[in-house]
Amino acid sequence: MSNYKNSLVVKHYAGMNIHKALNSNTPSVGILSKQSGGKTKLCISNLFIATSKYFDKELSARQSEVIAEEILFNYEYRQLRLEDILAICIEIKESDTFKLTPARILRFVANYIKRREKLVIERSRRLSEDAKAQGDNNIDERIRKSVRMIDKTTDIVIKNRLKRF
Repeated sequence: MSNYKNSLVVKHYAGMNIHKALNSNTPSVGILSKQSGGKTKLCISNLFIATSKYFDKELSARQSEVIAEEILFNYEYRQLRLEDILAICIEIKESDTFKLTPARILRFVANYIKRREKLVIERSRRLSEDAKAQGDNNIDERIRKSVRMIDKTTDIVIKNRLKRF
């Protein structure tokens, strides 16, 4: 017997929006698709079929698969998560759209991606400004503390330059 309950899933994801999806720690759909094979594509296509039930014409399985394939192909490496897909579905459901087509869904996805990228840039800028406001104005020290900076970067750069000659 399974512990799965629809009401708990709906309650957990009921208020999903772009901001909550941005804060989630789950893997991207690209990573999930590599780990689970075709299950991620099936999950995405099922989300869009379920969303289409709110409209006059339900999407066919093939149409939703095409949408899922397009999303996995175009947005796989931009950290699009299943929570983002769910937020897109909720936005579609609550929009003023009367007829749902695959092209319209993909426009929603593209628009969502643009808004998400702007939010990520704004968040990064805000974190940088907060770090500066806390008295961390020394750029060299901030770079050393950065995740991207490794301890022996200078040594590695010098070795690589010397190898060229």
